[in-house]
Amino acid sequence: MGFLAPLAGAIGTFFASVGIVGKLILGIGLQLISAKIAKNRAKKAQQQAGGVQFERQYGENVSRQVACGRVGIAGHDCYVNTYGESNKNLQQVFAFSDFPCDGLEKIWAGGKELPLTDQGGGRFTVDSGEYAGLMAFQFYDGTQIAADPTLISGANPAGRWTENHVGTGMCYLVAFLTYNQERLAQFPEFFFQLRGARLYDFRKDSTAGGDGPHRWGDYSTYEFTENPVVMEYNYRRGFAINGDVFLGMEMTPIDLPVDRYAIAANICDEIADYGIRYRCSIIFDADLEHGDNIDAVMQSCGGIIVDSVDGSWPLIGTAQPIVETITDDDLITTEPVRFQRYKSMADVVNSVQGTYPEPSNIWSPVGYDTQTDPTQVALDRRTRDFKLDFTTVPYKAQANQLASIYYKENRFEATAEIVVRPRFQTINGGDWIRWNSARYGNRVWMVSSRSIKALTSDGPRNVVLSLVERSGDIYDSVGVLPPVVPLPPGEPVYLNDLPDYALIPVIATGADGRTYPAFRISWSDVIDPTVTSVEIQWRIKAEPTNIFTRSVAPDANIAFVQEGIVSLTEYEFRYRLVVEGRAQPAWTAWVTVTSLDGGNADLEVGLNNLKQEVKDRFAELQQGLDDTRPLLEQILTNQQLLGAVADSARRRLAVEVGNNRAAFDEQVVVVANDMEALAEQITDVTVAVDDRFAQGRIRFTAAADQTGALARFSVQLRVTEGDAWNDSGFYLQIVDVGGDVQSEFAVMADRFVVLNPGDLDNNFLPLVFEDGELKLQIANIGTVRAGRLLSQNEKVDFNLNTGRLIFRS
Repeated sequence: MGFLAPLAGAIGTFFASVGIVGKLILGIGLQLISAKIAKNRAKKAQQQAGGVQFERQYGENVSRQVACGRVGIAGHDCYVNTYGESNKNLQQVFAFSDFPCDGLEKIWAGGKELPLTDQGGGRFTVDSGEYAGLMAFQFYDGTQIAADPTLISGANPAGRWTENHVGTGMCYLVAFLTYNQERLAQFPEFFFQLRGARLYDFRKDSTAGGDGPHRWGDYSTYEFTENPVVMEYNYRRGFAINGDVFLGMEMTPIDLPVDRYAIAANICDEIADYGIRYRCSIIFDADLEHGDNIDAVMQSCGGIIVDSVDGSWPLIGTAQPIVETITDDDLITTEPVRFQRYKSMADVVNSVQGTYPEPSNIWSPVGYDTQTDPTQVALDRRTRDFKLDFTTVPYKAQANQLASIYYKENRFEATAEIVVRPRFQTINGGDWIRWNSARYGNRVWMVSSRSIKALTSDGPRNVVLSLVERSGDIYDSVGVLPPVVPLPPGEPVYLNDLPDYALIPVIATGADGRTYPAFRISWSDVIDPTVTSVEIQWRIKAEPTNIFTRSVAPDANIAFVQEGIVSLTEYEFRYRLVVEGRAQPAWTAWVTVTSLDGGNADLEVGLNNLKQEVKDRFAELQQGLDDTRPLLEQILTNQQLLGAVADSARRRLAVEVGNNRAAFDEQVVVVANDMEALAEQITDVTVAVDDRFAQGRIRFTAAADQTGALARFSVQLRVTEGDAWNDSGFYLQIVDVGGDVQSEFAVMADRFVVLNPGDLDNNFLPLVFEDGELKLQIANIGTVRAGRLLSQNEKVDFNLNTGRLIFRS
């Protein structure tokens, strides 16, 4: 047994040193509640195996998994493709299991079960309801031998999915969606219910002592099952594809005694008052330890694992026959008796409650019936609650029964260790015995471990038994109420328009005291919980291609729009509600409104023109960062210096370690012809660390012709920020504008600061431009041209445009 081998070796060495051999112990499942209490004290909760996976998985770093029994799963989103006219067709691939599954049972979209029509061959269509004609699905159980032809033919660009993408052994599903603005404008959240892997059942293998056609390694002979013991056996043998055991323990069959496994599996299949006694739903995870995966299975059947020199096997939660009766006369009187009547109060509970996944409620957790006893609560003098969730049990009746078993087991508190005569060597771990003691009482016990006392000069090989108290009453059936599954509400009334929507032109006052034209958009409270935001768009009516967009929270109820607004201009506005869980509403029609006169029309026009010119200049400079052509070719291309004589020089340095790279590049070019001359120098530095990238450039250009002179000095910086660039820089230039030589200095930065070095030790603060505001402490100005002067306390307001002076107390 691979993962316990080091532990077993250590135990053997220890007991040999104290004269005990042949140790047999009960492992996983023994005293479940006490073990979990101790585990919770030792460390925080960690990932556990269960039968439900609500979170959709993304990316490549996903552990390999095998679904067994009926499971609810969101799947691994591993491929998205759009194609066709306007890319309105979408293909989405969801991987479910790294081992073949038996079939697809249900699909939910946006919390609603889809009415699926089974077309055969794993093809399902939606022919009625909200998504009729817009959805189809192709299910591959993992035994496929060819790639999906529609994924190959629809790949955009071609080659993204090829005939080699078979997914051998992989159970997956392809969703085909067609865009519809009214009914399917966004991708819904899918959830799936599957019948998991077909498994090898040793009871149905006539070559292994069973009766039937099952053969290990031949998947075609396997059958779907919910039997937890069969699942545990297959996990110990290991799950393999093409001979590669990728999950499980790869134990040999000789270490898994079939006769004992058959007894345990048959107990699980028994019909109890509530139906099949024990069923399991689990997604085995290769990232979990073997003990965690097995523990999750054993918890679904009240099972205990026996680890012995004869192998490993499970004991299932049910009353056992008493195989021996021991009296005080059978004890070795020279050996001590260790007896403990009660547990620590910290390890005793008197109420067990928790949840199980309810398939009829989209596999959401639902509470089972609390298991408690008022008499024991009174005896303990306070409630001692314990939360026990059955993540691998999708049946309420079974969850009730298991909670009752674990609760009652916890209340049988006595433990003991005794040494008895050699004739009791036939007792095994998990056996039930009766110890009728005059001193310690007449009790039924389960053997949790058995050891053989080594031969000594004093006598024969005696038997050491570790005992925990048991009773058949633990496994009595409990009353079971049917699960309470909430009825779905009626179809809600959704909002497609903002209530009391109003669009009004207003005059706004900026932080500098100037007045600006703006628009005020308001609406009443949005009570539709599916609305996540309000998306607003506006544009100048005469320039319909230049559209501004803003997203506003629905509970804001008001939005002011000033960006791109100039005085006395016609604008068009529209909006749409952004929603989740339903079809996306369409944009409203454009509405035309004229802005008011902000009193700064000449200033707005001039500043807007300058803004565009500077923006174009920085765009031109930044484009050079992406131009990989040599500098000389770039100059000749941009300037069209035909018949030119040129010379150039270049220096380069670069180092690279793994994915990390640093480089320096300097280029110098001089070029002239009969009419013009140009000289340019560019120095670049770049660094790249994994997916982070930074680049800096210094560029100096001088040119001369018959019309004037031009010189420019620029510094540009940029780094990656997620999937976007963050840029900064400045340039100095002298240009000839229609015979008028002008100089210009422009800076692009989130914050622009000027600090006088002579005032570093004084209290003078720097000049700062940030967040659209110019901030300075002292200004000495000869002439002020302004539209409005407003005091800091807003008590004096001098509107120069209207000639009004207002004093407020």
